[in-house]
Amino acid sequence: MGLRRVEDAAKEYLNSQKTFLITQYSENGRNIVISARALQEEEQQQRKEELQATLTEGMTVEGTISSIRSFGLFVDIGGVDGLVPISEVGWSRIEDLAGIFHAGQQVKVVIKSLDWEKDRISLSIKETLEDPWESAISSFQEGTSHVGTVNRLAPFGAFVNLAPGIDGLVHISKLGQGRRLNHPREAVEEGQDIEVLIESIDLENKRISLAPSDYESAEDTADKERKDFSSYLSSSNKSKTGSQSMGSLGALLKAKLDQKKG
Repeated sequence: MGLRRVEDAAKEYLNSQKTFLITQYSENGRNIVISARALQEEEQQQRKEELQATLTEGMTVEGTISSIRSFGLFVDIGGVDGLVPISEVGWSRIEDLAGIFHAGQQVKVVIKSLDWEKDRISLSIKETLEDPWESAISSFQEGTSHVGTVNRLAPFGAFVNLAPGIDGLVHISKLGQGRRLNHPREAVEEGQDIEVLIESIDLENKRISLAPSDYESAEDTADKERKDFSSYLSSSNKSKTGSQSMGSLGALLKAKLDQKKG
């Protein structure tokens, strides 16, 4: 039964119409070598040459995701594959590409670079999306407080996500409420919500400097101590002045009473 099925499949294959490339012809046709793969490679080379004449860097095209890797997406843009590195997939940090994209999905991409000699085409999905930093100036301003989520820790500080695609940095020196830390994980952890104050915004370099809302710098602490001490001295002097005034008034009344008695 199994043998007949193999024979039927072989007959069906032989009787079907296929297109091949003759790679060798000799002995008046008695010795012919054909190849379907060679024909496919020739067709692919032809498509590649056609794309070379039409594609340019900076162009936006539509493509189909052919495969997903940990480092990015391979996208077919008309017969050749280009790579969308994970850093160019979106404005937000993405850890699991397979959880968002799937093979066969249609996507728009911008051609970042073309290297036909090495068959390397670099693509970007991110550049087809609105840059969240363009609206950051209206949504986030220096001196305002916001609640964000710690999404990444580095030896020098904690990155806090304020909105999709917008991250700010809390330097390690501002964590721990004055305690000296060896690593930010001693004060915060990934996934933790934290209220922060925007200290500065650098739109050109897309950087936001943050501090915990309860953070006090050494200068702030010293200034507060000076104000408290000044307030204490002021209240103390007022108390002394009041006591001296009351003493002087009492002495004056006593003197007048003594005069009347005399």
